[in-house]
Amino acid sequence: MYQYNFEKENCWYKDKCNKYNTNECNKNCIRYMTMDYLIGNSNIPKGKQFKQELRPEPVDIQNFKLLAEIKNDIINFVENGENLYIYSEKFGNGKTTWAIKIMQNYFNKIWLGNGFKVRGLFIHVPTFLTKFKEVMNKKDEEFEEMKNMLSDVDLVIWDDIATGKLSEYDHNNLLTYIDQRKLNRKSKYIYRKFK
Repeated sequence: MYQYNFEKENCWYKDKCNKYNTNECNKNCIRYMTMDYLIGNSNIPKGKQFKQELRPEPVDIQNFKLLAEIKNDIINFVENGENLYIYSEKFGNGKTTWAIKIMQNYFNKIWLGNGFKVRGLFIHVPTFLTKFKEVMNKKDEEFEEMKNMLSDVDLVIWDDIATGKLSEYDHNNLLTYIDQRKLNRKSKYIYRKFK
C-alpha cells in the first residue's frame, strides 16, 4: 500500500533543483510528491527507486547508446505503443536498471498535471507468477488492483521474464496480460541483445 514519504536526501531532482537545501525544499513540493506517487505505485523495488550509475562493458556501448535514445524520446516511444526487450546471458550488466531509468524518465516527463493516475508498473515475473498461484484461494485486493491495471498503464516492466522455464499454466497467465496490452495498442517489438 502506497504511503507518501518525503526523503529530501533522495530527491530525484536534488542535483538540478535550485530550491534544494533551502526552506522551500520540503514535503509540500508538488513535483516531489507526484514523482513519489508515480514511483511508489509502480512497484519498483525500494533499492532501485533512486539514481543508479551504469558503466557499460565495451561490447555494450552501442546498446547503451540506443537505450539512451529511447530514454530521451520516451514520450514518442510510449505514444507509439512500442515495447523494448533487453536480453543478455550475463547478470548485472544493467538490464533492469536501464528499464527502470527509462520508466523514471517517462514519469519525469509526464508528472505535471498527472494527479493520482498510475502510469507504470514494475513486475518481477517470478514473484508475480508465484503470487498469482497464492491468491487463487484467498483474496488479495492490492494484487487484484495491480492485475487490473496491467492492460492499461502506459508502461510495464516485465523483469526477469526469461530467467526460468515457465509451466504451461504460468505461460498462459502471463501471455493473457501481454496479449491484452498488445490488443490495447500498448506494444510493438524491438529487440536488442546485450553481450
